[in-house]
Amino acid sequence: MKILDFKLFDNISDRSKRELLKLDVFSKNYESGEKVLSKEEDLSYAMFIDKGCLKACEYTINGKEIVSSYYFAGDAFPFYLYFGHTKKFPYDVYATKKTKVYFLPLKEFEKIMDSDIVLTKNILKFVAEYTCFNKLVIRATQYSKVSQRLAYWILHLQEVDYLKLPTSQTMLADILRVNRPSLNQELKKFAEDKVIYIEGMEIRVLDRDYLLKIID
Repeated sequence: MKILDFKLFDNISDRSKRELLKLDVFSKNYESGEKVLSKEEDLSYAMFIDKGCLKACEYTINGKEIVSSYYFAGDAFPFYLYFGHTKKFPYDVYATKKTKVYFLPLKEFEKIMDSDIVLTKNILKFVAEYTCFNKLVIRATQYSKVSQRLAYWILHLQEVDYLKLPTSQTMLADILRVNRPSLNQELKKFAEDKVIYIEGMEIRVLDRDYLLKIID
C-alpha cells in the first residue's frame, strides 16, 4: 500500500497529493513484540499502518499492562493526541505481529490539511470515529460482569469502524478488559443459547432482546 492509498486521503485535491508526496515520509518494519515508540517520546509523526498491527500500552502503578488500543492495517494515529495539543506520547507502542509503518511529519502535514477542506473533513471524521469507539469501550467496561461487557459490545458492533474491529479473541479480551478464557466461555454460551452466530470473529445477533436483558 502506498501512502496515498490510505482511506484518510480519499478524494483530496491533486495539489494536496503532490504536497504529501513531497513530505519526508519514511517507513519502518517491525517484528512481533518489538517496541515502536516509548512513552514520553516527542509526538512528531503520524503513523500509517501498511500491514500488521500496533498496540498502545499503558501500565498500572503496580506495573500491570493495560492495552489502551489496537491499530490495524489501513489505520492511522495519533491525530487525536496531536490536535489535542499533546506534545509527547502518553504510552508505549508495540507491534503485535510483523508490521510495516509509514511515518508522516505532523507539522508539515497540518499545513496541507489547512488548505484542503476534504482532507480536513476526513481528519475530523477519523478523529470522531476514534472518540466514539473509545466511548463505546468505556461504557462497556463500566459493567462488572464479562457477560454484560460482551453483550454491550455485541449490541453496538454496527457503530465500530471496520478498521477497529478486533481480529482475535485476545484482542477483544484486551479491549473489554477481561481475561480470554472468560470471554471465550461467554461467547460459546451465547452461541449455544442461539443468542448470536459466530464465524471466526464475525458475530451476528440472533436474539437482541436477550442481550438487552443482560445489560438492563
